[in-house]
Formats: sequence, structure tokens, C-alpha cells
Amino acid sequence: MMRKLNQFVKQVENAENIILYNFYNGKSIKYSKVNFPTTESFIANDDIYELLKSEEFLLENFNFKNPYQELERTLQLILLVHEDCNFRCTYCYEKFEKRAMSLETANDIIKYINNEIKNNRSKYDKIQLSWFGGEPLLNLKIIEYISSSVIEIARKNKIEYSADMTTNGYLLNPRVFQKLVNLKVKSFQITVDGGQKYHDKQRILKNGHGTYERIISNLLLIQEMIPSDIFIMLRTNVGEENYKFMEEYIHESIINFGKCENILFAFHNIGNWGERNSKIIEKDVRFELASKVIEQGGHTVPFIWSMTASNLCYASIKNHYVIGSDGLVYKCTVALYQANNILGRIGRGGKLLISENKESLWVNSTETEECKSCSVLPICMNNRCPLKRLNADSLQYCISSKDKTSDMILMLEKQNLITYEIGIEV
Repeated sequence: MMRKLNQFVKQVENAENIILYNFYNGKSIKYSKVNFPTTESFIANDDIYELLKSEEFLLENFNFKNPYQELERTLQLILLVHEDCNFRCTYCYEKFEKRAMSLETANDIIKYINNEIKNNRSKYDKIQLSWFGGEPLLNLKIIEYISSSVIEIARKNKIEYSADMTTNGYLLNPRVFQKLVNLKVKSFQITVDGGQKYHDKQRILKNGHGTYERIISNLLLIQEMIPSDIFIMLRTNVGEENYKFMEEYIHESIINFGKCENILFAFHNIGNWGERNSKIIEKDVRFELASKVIEQGGHTVPFIWSMTASNLCYASIKNHYVIGSDGLVYKCTVALYQANNILGRIGRGGKLLISENKESLWVNSTETEECKSCSVLPICMNNRCPLKRLNADSLQYCISSKDKTSDMILMLEKQNLITYEIGIEV
């Protein structure tokens, strides 16, 4: 039988080596051109053939499993526990018309989770809560209340539980951080938009004052107490105005946090998310700036996280909902004011009163013939961003990074995230 790689394996090469990356399962193999000048000669080796076969690189006996089957085994709720914010970032898309989640709504959410797990235990392996806003730490008491209750539900039902948080970091002092760690919050995303001068223009308090010093002060105190299984992602939104200051910002950040392996840097192109038109950069800055961090000894968010099916958008997955402070139920956090995103509400007693027709717009997407032959199908499924697909009113919406897969694979090498290295001299 002819030995052949399956369609989801992408090959990238540099001067010395070839890297095979499998978009089906996130596994990668790097091998030396000296030992194996061609892919055919690599596959022809019997020992390597067995490895490729066991890691599903080969067309032979390959059986594609829809990634949503696994993703739907998590009950995920993104909870907007406070829809106001102590910041007024210039590019923010939120309107801050609502306030804190009430105890009554919190109890409805707890009842919903309890009933869903109790009545459908075999459907789920995990409960995941994501704390979001507004600014979630403006309602810490409700976070503590819901967390304690859901942790107990998970314990009783012998199901895994974890949480994550997106916060501006202003209120994340060591005392609050430790509370959240105790409540099984495993990851935090905090935005720092460059050095103090630029950050304090973009990410300001309601009264117009800067926020940089307070955030950095909190992080400097926290970095000494981060457990090994918890990480903080420092996100930087990069536009035309702050791009030219990125080298200085990276250098300063490495001095502050470069020794902490649990603080990870991530860079994203700024978009026109709010009412103000931001000055955007056309080129993708992620690779250039992440490389600079690595070269200076810092740590970056692993690119592998965006190169596996587990990174498919939450809005495209069944059993994944956004619940607002007033009990409204959505699919997407970005389109809070879009009619087809408002599914319904959580009712008294924890019953989910939503439109199944509206939900189907987000979770049901059919792969086109072009999709079926695409190497990145497992991490896209023609629904990587259902919001963009819906707004484009198109049967097909390709992921924006489709033409950057070679750069992403080479970043795995820089981040020392290659699964197997064969015949590589160190």
C-alpha cells in the first residue's frame, strides 16, 4: 500500500529541517533534511511509519472525527457578572448600560447548572465558567458565591471544574488573586497596551486618569505567588500609534516579568471595535512581536493554542452560552447588541428560555466542498468565527490566519513546542 500523508498535514521547511504539522490533532514532527532529503524517504522508514500511523499523520486507516463531539462535552458559561466597567478604553465596543448581576440571577444560573448536570450527567465531562464583563471584579462577591456553589455541584457529580477570567487587572491585587486561585480560576487575561505613555491614553479610568502603574504594581506583586498550573496572559492590542513603541515596551516588560514562566505575552492587531475609528495596521504583528519576546528571554502564549480544534469559537459550540448580568442569554460576547445574538433569557428556577432557531444560526454550519479538501478544516469547520460568517451572509467564511499557517508552524519551533524531533543535532 502506498504510504501517504493525510490532507490535514502541512509541511514547512527551513534550510536544515522539515516540519510536519497535523491540524487534526496538533502533533508535529521535525526531521533533518540531511537524513531524509524528501518526505517520501522519511515516510519510507518503517520505524517512522509506525510513529506516523500511531499519531494519525497517514491517510491509511484515517478516520475523521468531528471535533464538536468532544467540545460539546463541556458545559461552558461566560458570565457577565458586572456589565459596567471602571475603565473607559477608547476602542471598547460595550455601552455599559447595565450594572451588577443580582443574587436572584446568580441563583438561577446555579440552578440551571445543577439541573443540567443532574439530568444529563452522561453528556458532560467538564464545567467551565468564564468570568467576563464589563469588569468582573466589580462584583467579586457574586463570583465567590457562584464559584463555591458550582464547585460543590462538580464535586457531588464527580465532574471536572475550572474557570478563567478576563479582567483589566486594576483590582487584581494579591489578596483578590489568591481568592480566585482558591476558587479554581486557572487563567487570567489582562490587557496592557504598551508602555505607560501610550497605555494611559487608551485604557483610562472613568475619570480619565491612567491605569498603567496600578496594573503593573499588581502584577509585580502577584508574579511571586502564581502556582505552576496557573498562567496570566498579558494581551497587547497593537495599532499604528503604539506599534513604533513596541520594542521599548517589550524590553521593559522582560525586565519586569521575563523570569516568570507563568506570565505569557500575546499581541493582537487592534480593530475598529468601538465607535471610534482606530488607526489599524494591515500586517499581522503577532509573529514579529512574539519573536522579539522570545529572543529577549520572555515567554509568549503558545501558538499551538490557536492551531487545534479546542480553539474553535465558543459561540459555535452547543452547551456554550453567554449570560448577561440581567439574565439575558447570548452566544457571543462581541455582538451583545445584535438581535440574532440574543437567544432569550434564564428563567426563574434555572430554566433556559431560548430560541432554538436563533441558536442554530450559530452552531449549525455545513462544510462546503472547498472546506472538505482544506488542510485547516479541523480548526475551522467553516465556523471558526460564526459572527463573521453570519454578518458576511455567506455559506463559507475562511479563518483569517489560513494564509499564515507556515508562519504559525515555524513559531512552534521558536517556542520549543515541536512534539517529536528526529535526527536533529543539538
